[in-house]
Amino acid sequence: MNGMDWVEFIRKTEDKMYHLHRAIDGICNEPDYKESVAALTEVVRDYQVLVEKAKDELRGVDLRRDRENRER
Repeated sequence: MNGMDWVEFIRKTEDKMYHLHRAIDGICNEPDYKESVAALTEVVRDYQVLVEKAKDELRGVDLRRDRENRER
C-alpha cells in the first residue's frame, strides 16, 4: 500500500473504534451484556493493534516517492 492507502486505512479503522467505544459505553453497565462488552473490548484492542501496525508502516513510507508515483 502507498502512504495515502495507509492514511485511509487508519482513518477508517479509528472511525470503527470510535463507534465500538460508543456501543461499549452504552451497554457497559447492563449485566445482561457483560459478555458482549468483553467481546467488543477485545475487538477494539485488535483494531488498536492494527492501527499501530499501520502507523509503523506509514512511518516507513517515503512520502516524496509516493507522491511522485501518484503523479505519473
